[in-house]
Amino acid sequence: MEVFHLITILTVLHSATTASTTSATTEESQPVRLAVLAPNDDSLPFSLHKVLPAVIYAVRTLSSKPSATKLEVIYRDTSCSSTYGPLAAISLHNSGLADVLLGPLCPYVLAPVARYSSVWGLPLLTAAGQNDNFDHKDPHYRLLTRMNGSYSQVGQVVLQAIRKFGWRVVALLFHNYEERSKGNSNCYFTLGAVFTALGKKSFHRGFDETSPNTDYKKLLKEVSLHSRSEYFFLLHFLV
Repeated sequence: MEVFHLITILTVLHSATTASTTSATTEESQPVRLAVLAPNDDSLPFSLHKVLPAVIYAVRTLSSKPSATKLEVIYRDTSCSSTYGPLAAISLHNSGLADVLLGPLCPYVLAPVARYSSVWGLPLLTAAGQNDNFDHKDPHYRLLTRMNGSYSQVGQVVLQAIRKFGWRVVALLFHNYEERSKGNSNCYFTLGAVFTALGKKSFHRGFDETSPNTDYKKLLKEVSLHSRSEYFFLLHFLV
C-alpha cells in the first residue's frame, strides 16, 4: 500500500514537473531531487532500509515512461530525533540538494521540518502526520501533503459509534510512555483526536504498557467509575 501511495504521489509530481518544463529551452533538464528523510534504525517500521526500496521502485516505474522527467533520490538519516532530524533537512536545504522532501516519519521530526518547508518553499510528502495538529494547514503546514489521512477521521468514526449506541459517558484509557524523553505515543495521538471529537470532556487516563509497575486492575477499576455502560467498549488501535 505504501508503494501504491508513493507511485500515485510521484506520478502527480511527475506530471506537474513535466508540464512546467515543456517550455524549457535547455538541451538537458535538471533532475528533480527527492530527499528521503527517515531513521537508520531497522527496529522501526519506517527505517531507511524499508522506505528506500519503495521510493526507488516508484522512481523507476515513472522513469520508464516516455518523456519522463528525471528523478534523483537522495536520503538522510533523521535518527528519529527532534534535534538531528531537522538538522538533516536544514543541511539539505542549505546545500541546495532537495526539490521535494519525502518524510520525515517520526512526528517530532515531521513537525519542525514541515514548518521549515513552508518557509523554504519545498513541498513535503509523508506517510506520517496523522496527528490532528497537522489538520490546520495555515500558516505552518502549507506545503505538507499527508498520504494516510488523519486521526481526526478516527475521532469522527468513534463519535458516530457512540451516538449510534446512545452512550453519553465515555472514559479513555491509552498507552503512553512513562519516560518523558520519548515524547508521546501514537496511541496518545490517536486517542487525542477521539478526545477532541468528544468535546474534550471525557475522563482519560494514560499508562505505560511496557512498564512492569503498571497496575491494570487499579486502572480498569478507576476507568469503570468514570464510564456508564452494561458493556465494555474496547478500541484497539494498531499503531
